[in-house]
Amino acid sequence: MSMERTGGCLCGAVRFRAVIENRDYGVCHCKMCQRWTGLALAGIMVQPDKIEIEGQDHVGTYRSSDIAVRCFCTRCGSPMWLCDLNEDGSPKAYELPLGVIDDPSGLTLHHEIFVDRRIDSIALAGDHIQDTEAEYFEKLGFVPQPTEG
Repeated sequence: MSMERTGGCLCGAVRFRAVIENRDYGVCHCKMCQRWTGLALAGIMVQPDKIEIEGQDHVGTYRSSDIAVRCFCTRCGSPMWLCDLNEDGSPKAYELPLGVIDDPSGLTLHHEIFVDRRIDSIALAGDHIQDTEAEYFEKLGFVPQPTEG
């Protein structure tokens, strides 16, 4: 059962209306998400054809990896969404941080990833999937390449 939600940034320059088709959300504890949000990214996926954005001229982007762009309000700095990309660079899915949704009620924590990277005093309650970095990459069939330095 889908539900429509609205949301926006701290200053109101960027607003959106989204149809959420799956009420399950995830939490990512990787270092990039920690630095972007200040703690962890608790976000819910929305398909590109299910979101309407107002104030697009106030949306800044940062290409944080080969597969994703992190978008933010250029006026107040609020993280707005992480946009997963297709190979051609088009949006594959938007991951909306729960905090930018006006009414995030009715959503359910489904999984945490990079739990071996989470801040040690953070523990989320409930019975849900908790994958380490290695477990998450294994499920994706991804083998990280060693970095130099």
